[in-house]
Amino acid sequence: MEKYKWHIIGGAAALAVLIIVLSVYISRRNRDRRTYENFDVVGKTTEFAETSEAHYLPSAKGVFRYTRDGAEIVDQKGKTVVAVSYNMNRPYGDTCGNSAAVGEVGGKSLVIIDPNGNSTPITTAYQIVKVQVASQGVTAVWMNNGDEDFIRLYQADGKVIVDMNTLVSTSGFPIDFSLSNDGTKLVTAFASFKEDHLQTQLSFYNFGDVGGNYYDGLVAVEIFADEMIADVEFVNNNTVAAYGDKGVRIYDMEEIADLRHEITSDTPITMVSYSDSCVALVVENNGEGANFLARIYDLEGKLLDERGIAELYTDFLIDGNDAIMFNDSEVYIYRIGGKDKIRVNLTKGLSYAAALNGTNEYLFVGDTYLEKVRLVGDKK
Repeated sequence: MEKYKWHIIGGAAALAVLIIVLSVYISRRNRDRRTYENFDVVGKTTEFAETSEAHYLPSAKGVFRYTRDGAEIVDQKGKTVVAVSYNMNRPYGDTCGNSAAVGEVGGKSLVIIDPNGNSTPITTAYQIVKVQVASQGVTAVWMNNGDEDFIRLYQADGKVIVDMNTLVSTSGFPIDFSLSNDGTKLVTAFASFKEDHLQTQLSFYNFGDVGGNYYDGLVAVEIFADEMIADVEFVNNNTVAAYGDKGVRIYDMEEIADLRHEITSDTPITMVSYSDSCVALVVENNGEGANFLARIYDLEGKLLDERGIAELYTDFLIDGNDAIMFNDSEVYIYRIGGKDKIRVNLTKGLSYAAALNGTNEYLFVGDTYLEKVRLVGDKK
């Protein structure tokens, strides 16, 4: 009898715990489905020196901010954890994880910041066009010297580990390039004219063990007649997205590139954005209602979300399960495949936004400020 009594007491305790867990789960689920009315600033606002030349990129530690005079990594509380000074007329930056790089477009100054916050200044041999950084600090630099272009990969300490060059007369004009997160793979886009017809060539390089079996590590080439590929991007370490006149092509590139899917639109594409698991497009809407359609696809080409928007936003970011659109006067956040979170007017300009832990907290960054905000209030 005593044994049976303890079973009852134990069962009641377990049931009570289960009820509490279910209550918390249901509360969080319902909260995540809410549409919020406004947002409150959490903690203290971080003020930056006023400048019209500040640029912001994601960092694993918070946000990477760079200007003509220097760069810094600022954490979510607004504390500067890494700072470096330089003087660049036209800085161009890139980030990956805790690493960052900034190069002077048209100049020869380059700074690499490794995951530990150490910075290495480098003077390149030729004028910089674009830079791309990998998670461990390996940095690819596209340089130009008249009719000749160079791509060099530097270790975080400045040592050159890959050196490539191309001639306009044989390869065409460089359009874009992208470096994988681990720094072992590269994709380039070149445009040229063949018999008065435009063509774009995508070249896929692997500098790892597999690429060693190929000349210069060139493991695949794709040529597109009468089409401009304007943008190539490693959206994650093994997936490349190539955006052109006819849509977005998605390639598997674990080792050797292979076309996975093609996303097309029957109306002009006005904006394209990527996350490590999604491709987002804004296209013109020829039908009734909204002027534009925002579409989000997974990397298999499946449409996850489509909704109308009245006007174009300056930025369209995908962060986890959130789509974030904003301009100088408004921010619009919605759940991919779900309800709106918030659409609210802004009192000061927004340059960058990111979702934080939890269902309703975000990092808002403008030219002169950084704030952690929490969405509040039920919108009726």
